[in-house]
Amino acid sequence: MRIGLAVGGPLSLVGEAARTCEEAGIDALWVAETARTAFIQSAVAIQATDRATVGTSIALAFPRSPVITAMAARDLAELSNGRFVLGLGTQVKRVNQLRYSTEFEHPAPKMREVVEVCRKVWRAFGGEPMDHRGRFYTVTMPPFPGAGPPPGPIPIYLAAVNPGMLRLTGEVADGLLGHPLSSPKYFTDVVRPALDEGLAKAGRKRDEVRVVAGVICSVADDVKQALEEAKLQIAFYGTTRTYKPIFETHGWGDVVDPLREAHAKGDFAGMIACITDEMAETYAVAGTAADVREKLKRWEGLADEVYLGPPWASPDLERTADIYRRMLDAFRV
Repeated sequence: MRIGLAVGGPLSLVGEAARTCEEAGIDALWVAETARTAFIQSAVAIQATDRATVGTSIALAFPRSPVITAMAARDLAELSNGRFVLGLGTQVKRVNQLRYSTEFEHPAPKMREVVEVCRKVWRAFGGEPMDHRGRFYTVTMPPFPGAGPPPGPIPIYLAAVNPGMLRLTGEVADGLLGHPLSSPKYFTDVVRPALDEGLAKAGRKRDEVRVVAGVICSVADDVKQALEEAKLQIAFYGTTRTYKPIFETHGWGDVVDPLREAHAKGDFAGMIACITDEMAETYAVAGTAADVREKLKRWEGLADEVYLGPPWASPDLERTADIYRRMLDAFRV
């Protein structure tokens, strides 16, 4: 099972972090699109490394034209000499509408078209005609000449949590990016069956879709501290109703409303109080370096790769950086 790490933060530090991870033997680096754009962070990480895969986890699919997305991915594939993975996600309705002024309509069918357009654009860079006339997008003009095709196939991974997007991933994607709020049980009970359903519908085999599981990782000498910090990250994710089925799988669906109420008040302590030790152990790997290495083994046989991220919801940035360093040391090859 390959180990990947989330990379982010100030752009002045992304390159150094990426280089340090690669030197430590980390296989893959994943950048999010939160405070900073995923593509610019990817470019910085690519230029600082030579071997590691660099991917977006995730780039937002809907606020951009899929042609612009395809162009950016082509450039990053060129810059990395084929080490780039385009990870795409829908985000949730409220974020699309209120943060990006983007309509959130029929996410799975629209994402299917985004994937189709991207691949058609890449082929058009190689000289094939460009003609896409779909439900959401119409693109009939080829790319501006001069760039040429990407150095090889660009893998598209889709972020998916619930069955509809998981089935689509099985039908059309090269990989699955699992959400960090997850568990082996949720994967086994919900993710794998829906993914397999999509694969069967498209007549594809299991090994045609690579599974990358996101995992919250909190490392400290004090196990209680590691658990408490993981709880805040779990609580933060849990305020989004889209992720309620992840709690319901374990019989904890009633925690979502109290979490949302505490979050609305800015009550971090109240949010943490909603998450029990059992929940933290279920949805994160937390503890000493030896603990997290051992706990991560529960993903063996389920995922081809895990990408680890520290609990970044904490306002204590120094402690987040410390967790990251400890996490890197724990999985250094």
